[in-house]
Amino acid sequence: MSRLLRVELRRFSARRLVRWAAAGTVALAVLTVVLAFVASRPASDAQVAAAHQAYESELALWESHGEEQVAQCERDEEAARQTDPGVDFGCEDMAPQLEWFLPQTPTFEAEGSSWTTSGAATVGQLAPLLLLFALVAGVTFLTAEISTGAIGLWLTFEPRRQRVYWTKAAGAALGVLPVVATAYLVMLGGAYGAYAVNGQLGPVTADTWVELAGVGGRAVVAAALVAATGAALGVLLRNAAGALGAVVVWVVVVETVAVLAVQDTQRWLVRSNVAAWVQGDLSIWLEECTTGPDGTTCQGVQETLTLAQGGLYLLGVTAVLSVLAVAVFRRRDVA
Repeated sequence: MSRLLRVELRRFSARRLVRWAAAGTVALAVLTVVLAFVASRPASDAQVAAAHQAYESELALWESHGEEQVAQCERDEEAARQTDPGVDFGCEDMAPQLEWFLPQTPTFEAEGSSWTTSGAATVGQLAPLLLLFALVAGVTFLTAEISTGAIGLWLTFEPRRQRVYWTKAAGAALGVLPVVATAYLVMLGGAYGAYAVNGQLGPVTADTWVELAGVGGRAVVAAALVAATGAALGVLLRNAAGALGAVVVWVVVVETVAVLAVQDTQRWLVRSNVAAWVQGDLSIWLEECTTGPDGTTCQGVQETLTLAQGGLYLLGVTAVLSVLAVAVFRRRDVA
């Protein structure tokens, strides 16, 4: 088994398309570093001057009409409290503040009062993009041998089909790991360097690095599972364009339509569960409607897709498709 696996790993690394896809993945990671540098640049003098001008203009209006606005706000708040005693319109904080107008530059680690997305959070959100390489590599690794007939020749040397399939799937799963790990390190290290150069690191602590290391580790595990899933799709559909097209149609079209039709389906979408696993929990918004004397009212309810659910979901999809692929591969004519 180990000898066959070594052979498959050499074949995987020798594939030209795999090499090009690996280069493209690293290039994608470099692009995210460039975007991090642009996003972390402090506001220019012109932007600061424009913010001061807007603040002074708003402050002049407030000095003329502020008392009227506060009085109206308090009346509206009092009326709203007739039905909901907990309502707070924040009337005492209506006076314009300079920080409302100044552009907020994100930091690598979020600060308490910042509403911008931190650089570390952005790295976590972009990490699932690296799984595209794993999918492409897994699919094409199998479909290339099927389309050229190389798989049939290989079976004359190793006729045990189940053994052949699992070594090829394992070769794809292990082969993508160095590329995904390298791309993630480029993405993470480059983003940190970009924020450091611009003086926007924020309160980075050991917990920040532990969390980011967890994201990277889970991304690597997800890459192995996605590559194995891609290998299974390659065997089932026998065509790279068909397999990749089916994935695109499912994720972009089917899952989008499902969410529009029934919002509760968000918890079962592939992209949602992959994000929950890689990022470590994912918040989703569902619409909860109730019917009362005044009719039907709806409000957004936040729920969390846990890391555990995302991992089990991804593992289950990989296992089901792999078992189907093995069953088909054992019985289908490979010529």
